Amino acid sequence: MKVEISSNGKTATFQLYDTAAAREFYNQLPLELDLTNFRDAQWMFYPPEKLNVKANEAYHDGKKGELSYYAPWGDVFMLYKDFYAGDEMHRLGIGLSGVDDIAAMSGSAVIRKMEPLAEEKEQTMQITVTANGSAIVYELNDSQASKDLYAQLPLEIEVENYGSNEKIFYPPKKLNTSNTPLVKGAQPGTLAYYAPWADVVMFYGSFGSASGLYELGHAVKGTERIRSLGGTIRIEAGSSR
Repeated sequence: MKVEISSNGKTATFQLYDTAAAREFYNQLPLELDLTNFRDAQWMFYPPEKLNVKANEAYHDGKKGELSYYAPWGDVFMLYKDFYAGDEMHRLGIGLSGVDDIAAMSGSAVIRKMEPLAEEKEQTMQITVTANGSAIVYELNDSQASKDLYAQLPLEIEVENYGSNEKIFYPPKKLNTSNTPLVKGAQPGTLAYYAPWADVVMFYGSFGSASGLYELGHAVKGTERIRSLGGTIRIEAGSSR
């Protein structure tokens, strides 16, 4: 994920890290927002939606060229000088170009996604679900609900049994089902979202369809392991090795 920030005739580009907060920021783009200077070391702006940060990803010593997030204020900031903060900050990405131009920015900024390379466009979203040494890899479709789930990763969450053919879990944030296909016939390995309950469903048996049941993707590895999932599972972006 790469982003471009332009202001006052200056442009800087950043490579985002593979964190939930960075993905949530990326999914809000493009944006045009006012810039505010802070302590002559950073330009900051406020994305419309706050980002979910992890305590173990916090830091205090900011370096020139970093793109970061300060959760108490809900601001994203670009450092054009090294900066130490007593409070915890969270890195979103690192500057690729134009770092020396950040200081000259002012007024408003346009923040947009950089066009991915052709080979990057062809890549699909994959997630890995692990528990008790077992891993299941799912390939997600290109729906908004799938993107919303992907943006919340990584997650450690309790999985529950439901009926005789599915395991379910409840992501922290509800998924937007616009542009998301309904399940027409669930099969072992189908990954779905049941909007009325806001739960994600991992099918290990056939089901059919239901009102409000949306398709997110399908298992490409480990379908036979879904049945044995229990307790706390970990869900991460990407496939297992």
